Amino acid sequence: MTEPLLVGVDVGTLSARAGLFDGRGRMLHAASAGFELLRPAENQAAYRMDDIWAAVGEAVRLCLGETPGAAGRVAALAFDATSSLALRTDGARPLAGGADVLCWMDHRGEPEAEEISRSGDRLLAYTGGTMSPEIHLPKLLWLKRHDPAAWARVLAARDLCDELAFRATGTDRHSLCGLACKWPYLPADAQPWRGELLDRLGLHDLLDRALPDGGHPVGAVHGRLSPEGARALGLAPGLPVAVGLIDAEAGTLGVLGRDFRGRTNEICALIGGTSSSYMAFARDERAIPGVWGPFKDAVFPGYWLHEAGQSLTGAALDAVLAHHPAGPRTPSRDGHAAAAAAVLARLDAEGPAFAARRHIVPDWLGNRSPLGDGAVRALVTGVGEDASERSFHEAYYATARAIVLQARHIVEHLNAHGYAIRRVALSGGHLRNPLLVRLYQDALGFEAVVSRTPEPVLLGTAMTAAVAAGHYPDLFAAVDAMAPEQEVLEPDPAWAEPHALAYSIYRGLFAARNEAHDAGRRLQALAHQREKVR
Repeated sequence: MTEPLLVGVDVGTLSARAGLFDGRGRMLHAASAGFELLRPAENQAAYRMDDIWAAVGEAVRLCLGETPGAAGRVAALAFDATSSLALRTDGARPLAGGADVLCWMDHRGEPEAEEISRSGDRLLAYTGGTMSPEIHLPKLLWLKRHDPAAWARVLAARDLCDELAFRATGTDRHSLCGLACKWPYLPADAQPWRGELLDRLGLHDLLDRALPDGGHPVGAVHGRLSPEGARALGLAPGLPVAVGLIDAEAGTLGVLGRDFRGRTNEICALIGGTSSSYMAFARDERAIPGVWGPFKDAVFPGYWLHEAGQSLTGAALDAVLAHHPAGPRTPSRDGHAAAAAAVLARLDAEGPAFAARRHIVPDWLGNRSPLGDGAVRALVTGVGEDASERSFHEAYYATARAIVLQARHIVEHLNAHGYAIRRVALSGGHLRNPLLVRLYQDALGFEAVVSRTPEPVLLGTAMTAAVAAGHYPDLFAAVDAMAPEQEVLEPDPAWAEPHALAYSIYRGLFAARNEAHDAGRRLQALAHQREKVR
């Protein structure tokens, strides 16, 4: 008998990827297709949903085409996506350039996020104490206030993973993962939607556009593949499509390892890509400042998810390639490989003396964790007029090291609030960068492990498809059955002291930057007061 197969689809910041897996978690093939990210103005980032859906179809068909007869063997399909916000409208698209999806990194709602942070609403206890502009609510409030005509045309608002499942099935449901993590929705409450907050903000009509009937657990059946969805994806109609999840949560499933249920308080998943997310699970409800959550049932029923993060990590290294005068002036995989190799060679030759004066607090697009302030910005020291190749390599190294030192800060912050994390499971695009891997190995300060799978995010999504297909009773069982082997990255003891010193410098600069930022806010308040007097 021919073994059934599973399809996982991951929609990232710039591309859609599809993976074909067997029931033991072995990936047979993967394929990808890109789509355009629109940047019409500063702090704005958006997509056209039709572009995303076309890329999804291309990626799935390319993937299936690598194995003759694969389409007929697929038992289930699942989607994950960045936590972007899809808007379905009556008539013209609601955003500039014909866009109808607000990218997760869109920060146009920073003032609205600050207003919500000042509201004191109960929701803030589950968002780290502040509201991030990356969450859906500030974006929706911005749209209603700045373009009420466009808001009036909005028929539905969905997390991107739910919009993908809707396009595939025609069934309109919400994943508990998206609802708990990105909406004013508290699954543990008797009345989970924060209606009081929506009324205060003038967004009482949001529930006409987002389903008020509650969410569905990850891995349940969202619906069946419709004839239209089947034609778009090259699959047979009627296949079960799983309730999906956010991409970082999918990557978490792919790297947790076997027997995770018995070690939930000791393991953190770190998914590093354009941004970085840190996922930890607890049996009890606990609030952690500067950390999103806890989100009940967001992935595993009965467990509370904490999500810490860094807004720009891989994208920050892209910026070094694009903007330094001695860099390639455009980001690419080859550019990163060359820069990482050159820096590693300098480190081997010069040791800790290399770039010793360059230090960074890496918050180019605000700080998700541990501070939880979307308005702060990066602090860079040791920069002069030098535009040489060496200066480029120093900038690249300092940026990469700062990313990992802040990762250390975040894990320590989690441990200061009830966790006992000893192991950090790494995944995502950062593993393709040998410099970042070396730094996670030597500078993280915790046991770092990597899973022997080329696509952990796609694997995690395939695990949810396996549950929807009925192959496993729940996600814990799917993780145990499909998890790959793991490898521990052994740190070089010669680098322990230099990285500890660099970390102490980072912590000092972090505190000084925060103090300066607070002073800047006081200056702004004084300026506003003078304007009122005039």
